[in-house]
Amino acid sequence: MGWILVAIPTTVALVGAWVYRWVDEDAFINFRILHNVFAGHGPVYNIGERVEADSDPLWVLTLGIAHLLAPFASLEWLSVLLGLVCTLVAFLVGGRALQRLRVRRGAVQVAPLGLLVVSAVPVVWEFSTSGLETSMAFAWLAGSFWLLVVATDESRLLRTSAVVMGLGMLVRPELAIASAVFVASLVSVEVHARRLRSAGVLVALAAIVPAAYELFRMAYYALLIPTTGLAKDAAGSWWSQGATYALDLIDPYLLWLPLVLGLVLVAVPARTWWAAGDRRGVLLVVTPMLVGVLDALYVIHLGGDYMHGRLLLPGLFALCLPMGLSLEPRRTPLLVAAAAMVVWAGMSVVGLRYVPSVPTHLGLQTIFISDERASWIAATAEAHPITLADYRRALSGRAGRALAVSAARQPAGTQRMDVITNPFAPLASATHRPARSPLPFRLAANIPGIGVVGDLAGPEVYVFDTFSLANPIGSHVTVLRHARPGHEKYIGPAWMLGRFGLTGTTAIPGAATRLQIDAARGALACGGLHSYLDDITAPLTPGRALGNVVASVANTFLRFSPDPIRARQQLCAPKR
Repeated sequence: MGWILVAIPTTVALVGAWVYRWVDEDAFINFRILHNVFAGHGPVYNIGERVEADSDPLWVLTLGIAHLLAPFASLEWLSVLLGLVCTLVAFLVGGRALQRLRVRRGAVQVAPLGLLVVSAVPVVWEFSTSGLETSMAFAWLAGSFWLLVVATDESRLLRTSAVVMGLGMLVRPELAIASAVFVASLVSVEVHARRLRSAGVLVALAAIVPAAYELFRMAYYALLIPTTGLAKDAAGSWWSQGATYALDLIDPYLLWLPLVLGLVLVAVPARTWWAAGDRRGVLLVVTPMLVGVLDALYVIHLGGDYMHGRLLLPGLFALCLPMGLSLEPRRTPLLVAAAAMVVWAGMSVVGLRYVPSVPTHLGLQTIFISDERASWIAATAEAHPITLADYRRALSGRAGRALAVSAARQPAGTQRMDVITNPFAPLASATHRPARSPLPFRLAANIPGIGVVGDLAGPEVYVFDTFSLANPIGSHVTVLRHARPGHEKYIGPAWMLGRFGLTGTTAIPGAATRLQIDAARGALACGGLHSYLDDITAPLTPGRALGNVVASVANTFLRFSPDPIRARQQLCAPKR
């Protein structure tokens, strides 16, 4: 009976994920990185430039291993299948963890109603197979909860649990918060039992893999955090937009109703355990909820995201993990709450859908939250846009193919820039300029959306990311004003012209003045920016790697204005 109760939300989640199967444009950033890895260029987005353009290294690694084991399958379809597998694991393991926790405290059969709530939210279906790491985040959260429940009863799993719980930052950077909470709960049990030495060992084991990767990041990328973290201003604060983002998830699905009812289902047994002196039981049931609240608060504090619901889904999953009902007829009020949650789940599966607000003016930095799946279905005319072939009809697909053709026609040993002044008509608005750089590209182009375009354009095209996820210059600029979340660090083409253009490069109307180009060239030759670019483009010798470790702190905190003229003043001013 226990397995059947878990199978219900698992089935709903899997069926929904398959019906909503697709691959998001951003996933192609990871695919381009993996193509470079397989070609021997290392984990980079643009060849010859060590920039960490992904924020989910464990997902990328797993996807790469899957491709090595099944080279006949495309990365796109592998990401869909891997997402389904992670979703399956997340719901099965999470449900069984809750059942074990409750059964060991007197329950007979436990229905994981919190997981039923998660499984019934359509946006969860969207991001379970989006090619992104959301489903892996679900699986890791469920696995950490299961290990916490089991390891506190069976000490033989304590060390394994600590290692797994420490992996959060490798799934997504903000899940480092979740790692800290899970490990703290695990350690508190040892401290309570006065096994202080064991507690110290657990902390060390939890830190060992993240520390090893962090050392690699410092030596290879010369930074303390991913470039994506800098580009998205991960240390910034925008509470008002974050609150808007949270309501954008809660309101369409009436999520406040099942969440309030689910809290009641947790509070009643927790109060009983506390009264009986079972502090450990209370700790175990509260831990994932605390993880969910803190993760959601960080996302809200940051300002959320431009994709509907995406960054709040791990927090929602963790918050709902311990919500369950012991099927005992004596507790009528709880049965009423549970029945209401089941009715809500049915309504959500059948009819509750998100309808995004359409902005009156759509620009590159217009502040709005989008339904990305629906947008790409419309752009590609495909019911399930998954492969590059599916994306070829979209503007980004056409632009990527055109850039690849243009690069192939560029004479060997020469370089060129295509300066795009209108991203909504990139082919028609490109202005050509000769280029010179030690980086091994034939063509450089400034592009605002770097997923599909970058993967289709191929390795001989240097994609100058105007929103800075893969841009070592733009990721370090300061945010002058709030804009679309994740798109606030816009950097103009003057910087590309200043970096790759020949001396005396002329102005391009609507893109860059001669003064801006000369200022960008001057700023790139000065101080911390010049040193950082040298750190990530010079051959990676042992000495360079050690120097990068030392320089990574200063590189991470490097900031300057996106205005080249102001940046030159900041970077080239004599030190006092």
